[in-house]
Amino acid sequence: MKSIDGMPRNRIKITRKRVFNGKPIRSTRRVERVLKLIIWLKEYRTIKGIAKHLNIHEKSVNRYLNLMVQLGFDVEVKTSKYHEYRITNIQEYFKLE
Repeated sequence: MKSIDGMPRNRIKITRKRVFNGKPIRSTRRVERVLKLIIWLKEYRTIKGIAKHLNIHEKSVNRYLNLMVQLGFDVEVKTSKYHEYRITNIQEYFKLE
């Protein structure tokens, strides 16, 4: 690309931090819960245990588990006295230790 005077411009890539320039997310608590749930479901957990850990209602846990499936996570269900859930493909999305 040429400048106005006909001389070529130097292409310099500038790295900067992104600045917030929009409307705030109204439900940041929900995003935080989703991230906590993804990390916490490395092992099998019951609905009741998840609800207690996230401090939400058990119906909300089902909604979050459905959201995990919609986002592409493989939610595995182990059937025993209580259904237990875990995410099996976390490593595809996150590098967790």
